[in-house]
Amino acid sequence: MSSDASLLLLTPSGSRLVLTRAALRAFPPAGQVADVGLLVPGKQGRGVWLAALLERSGGLAGAQFLCLQSTDPSFAVSLPLAELPRGALVVYELEGEALPAKQGGPFRLLVPGHADECVNVKSLARIELSAAPGKDTRPADDEAHRALHAKKKPV
Repeated sequence: MSSDASLLLLTPSGSRLVLTRAALRAFPPAGQVADVGLLVPGKQGRGVWLAALLERSGGLAGAQFLCLQSTDPSFAVSLPLAELPRGALVVYELEGEALPAKQGGPFRLLVPGHADECVNVKSLARIELSAAPGKDTRPADDEAHRALHAKKKPV
């Protein structure tokens, strides 16, 4: 796992925020989640609140949607900001090291309580705030969704 991996956050105004594990670790204590397992049973690691990242970007003006893209170019999720619970977080570390790929690293979005498991994006590479919906590759119907999760190995 590369220790210099980064997460890109883009805003409607065109500003870019490049976040490394060190940058996320430097967030104030109020933005940190020391043990994500307390919020998402079965998961481990240290994270930051997604709301803290979005606030740091300074680009919420004009934003209605959040597009979350994996390092796998075939996977992206677009959500209305209003649908995203405040408890969403980005996991970046496990036991003081970069979050390993087998745990969904180097960055993983967890959205506790969301009805769609696919919004928990593994290998998160890019977060884009926008006025309109972005790319969304989630299955379009319940049957395809069930089939996807049936063949998926738990991480």
